[in-house]
Amino acid sequence: MQPGCGLKIRKIGKQWYLYVWHYENGGSRSRRIERYIGPAKSLKARSRALQALLENDAKALQELDRRIESYRAALSRISPNP
Repeated sequence: MQPGCGLKIRKIGKQWYLYVWHYENGGSRSRRIERYIGPAKSLKARSRALQALLENDAKALQELDRRIESYRAALSRISPNP
């Protein structure tokens, strides 16, 4: 998983719309995925956007914790006193 996610506000015609984006790995390349959330003025869409960002960051944090733990395990195998 490549860290990174965000909120994009796009104007189409006279209206503004919310999109949430994140990166996904696809073999040797990663690609940016955008998901439509709803009209920017909608409180419900704003809430869904924040929830999506929260979930993405929580997933990234879990991946980071997993990596840190694997590095610590590797260090403990290399030297007895890290």
